Amino acid sequence: MAQINPNTANYSQGLRISRSAAGCGIYIGTGLTIGLSSESGAANRGLRISADGNTLTFNGSVIAGTGATNGATNGSVNYSAGNPILWGVNSVDTNGGFYSDGPKVYWRAKPITLCAVPP
Repeated sequence: MAQINPNTANYSQGLRISRSAAGCGIYIGTGLTIGLSSESGAANRGLRISADGNTLTFNGSVIAGTGATNGATNGSVNYSAGNPILWGVNSVDTNGGFYSDGPKVYWRAKPITLCAVPP
């Protein structure tokens, strides 16, 4: 295990790459941004995961998140053109929206038939 720039002994800060009996992974103690170096300081550029891990944004638009103030809210996820996939909410309007009651998936309140595609 290696850690860069720790301020505490509990390995909760900086970049940590770990492999142990408890698991393995790459841990970052702050938010993560993937983008061009020339745009690294811009708040509305790149793919970002918030420091608390609850919000995912791309170029300033919330793709998924809890408690977000724009884009997808309440754990929803935006698909094409900013239309939400609403978990647990049946969308019947023409603006679209996906809904799942568990075993079935609906689009605009109409069931979607899913089946195997032969090779």
